[in-house]
Amino acid sequence: MRVYYLFKINDSFSNLYYNKTFYLYKMLEQISLSSKNDFIISYRLFEQMALPYNKTEVNSNLYKNFAFNENYTKILNKHILDDGVEKTKLTVYNTYIKIKSNKNISSFFNVLSNEQNIFVCDFNNKDYFWLDKVINKNYNKIIS
Repeated sequence: MRVYYLFKINDSFSNLYYNKTFYLYKMLEQISLSSKNDFIISYRLFEQMALPYNKTEVNSNLYKNFAFNENYTKILNKHILDDGVEKTKLTVYNTYIKIKSNKNISSFFNVLSNEQNIFVCDFNNKDYFWLDKVINKNYNKIIS
């Protein structure tokens, strides 16, 4: 089971770290591991790096794309896709989106790739990537 955290990185950090993903990942990892004593410092750093999600807009976009899929369920900010092959739960928060999935590339990624500067981290597996790079690569594989 993969657990992905999707962060909406602001333009200045995105431009600075687009080709230096390891450093961006390490900063986000340190923020996620910070203790309560370091909360204020970590939160301020996170505020400088990331933008909040418009939860209403994200929920609406996901619902529009999956509403007619019989394997899709939405309850408030939670979106569940279970078609026998893919079992994925997505939760929208103000500062990030969390996806738990049995697939490496969730079907939700295609819809979320419409957002700019989304950086994806799987802290458990030490995996990280820009969503647009992964979706574009997979799309090109499907076409060729």
